[in-house]
Amino acid sequence: SSGINADVREAVVSTQSTGGAEQWTSLLATLVSNRGGVESHCLVLCSLLLGFQLNSYICIGSKTRGSTHLWVATLSDTHIPTFWDAVTGQRYVEGDTMPYRSIDCMFNDKTFYANTQPSNSITKMKFKVEDPVCWKAVSQEAIESMRAGLHNRNTQIVLNPNLIDPYHTAATLEHQLRRLVRDEREKHDLSTHWREDLSHLLLPAISSYELERSTGVKVDDEDFQNAVRHAVPTGFTF
Repeated sequence: SSGINADVREAVVSTQSTGGAEQWTSLLATLVSNRGGVESHCLVLCSLLLGFQLNSYICIGSKTRGSTHLWVATLSDTHIPTFWDAVTGQRYVEGDTMPYRSIDCMFNDKTFYANTQPSNSITKMKFKVEDPVCWKAVSQEAIESMRAGLHNRNTQIVLNPNLIDPYHTAATLEHQLRRLVRDEREKHDLSTHWREDLSHLLLPAISSYELERSTGVKVDDEDFQNAVRHAVPTGFTF
């Protein structure tokens, strides 16, 4: 997808939206850290929507209570806006009760528009950004100049190699578990035979158990039970 932060890597400005410093971080930093402020969420969401070929922008304006805020807008071919809360994913279309009051400017990875209309209220303004009477576009020369400066500051990010071979580790753990099971059964004079087809059926169940343990979300296992029931011969137990 198109990445706004490929060009806007890092900029810190003062704003009222966070009560202190507003930090614009790279998409990589946001995704790796699995956290970020409103600004970072807007960059990720707008980049995703641009990747789906939607006419998307980050809006800088205010909420209904007057506080400075950022959110994402997509514009239809007829210039009808859809607003997105980048943190919650809530979508607002025409006719909905909007939590936003005004827009001062909108931008994406290629353009920056300042609202020059008599009113910046979202209920009164027009969203045809190509109209120079309503929107003042920053020149492409200025945008390219800022990009050049940011590119000169960028350093190549090098990821450290994985120190653990996941396939080797998984095979080792499976071997150790099989040995423990076999040893325990031998104590009770039980023989142990492994069926690879049944092992294959256990994979989705193990994934479901891990998901439930880590997130608390219980996954329906009816399909797994039916698969095992069909695979285990009559007279055997699982």
